[in-house]
Amino acid sequence: MKAIERGDYPAALREFKAAAEQGDRQAQVNLGNLYMKGLGVEQDYAAAERCYRQAAERGDPVGQSKLGILYYYGLGLDKNPDEAAAWFSKAAEQGEPGAAAVLGSMYAAGEGVIRDNIKAYYWYSLAADNGHADALEARNTLVDEMPPGEINEALQRVSDWRQAQLKALKPETKASKAPEPAAKKGKKGAHSRHGHKKSAK
Repeated sequence: MKAIERGDYPAALREFKAAAEQGDRQAQVNLGNLYMKGLGVEQDYAAAERCYRQAAERGDPVGQSKLGILYYYGLGLDKNPDEAAAWFSKAAEQGEPGAAAVLGSMYAAGEGVIRDNIKAYYWYSLAADNGHADALEARNTLVDEMPPGEINEALQRVSDWRQAQLKALKPETKASKAPEPAAKKGKKGAHSRHGHKKSAK
């Protein structure tokens, strides 16, 4: 990344290649970006696709989103909205805001997926929650086309997702408080030991 910052793309290419061959997913994505934009190397969509796919198949959300873009626009492979939607879904489910925003637009238009305003609203909301400003604007435009019943169902789905996110954070809060009982003295020692068992989990 330092090589990229100073504009030394050939050096960045060499270093990303070496790390990518070792299975580094971030390096695979960055190497794909260099091929995609033709930085330090001749532009090569097919090579970019290979790099993104390596990262995507190992669960990297950015790699999945980039692969979705290639399928969406038909860069380096045949244009395939269905396949694009599948990869955007994988990335969006891991919280990738750009993928969630595109997926929202695909559901709103019925492109690569069956048209569904509720799912479009849901994915726009997840993208907006993760800082994607355009998704918020798109969601507001979508609401104008939705009947009250659809809006209520969409709001419920978003609420359920937010509750699940909060629930997922709770164990961390408990773990951070677990060591407290250890500081207490005297007859409460048994409870302290119990507290240690909890923190070990």
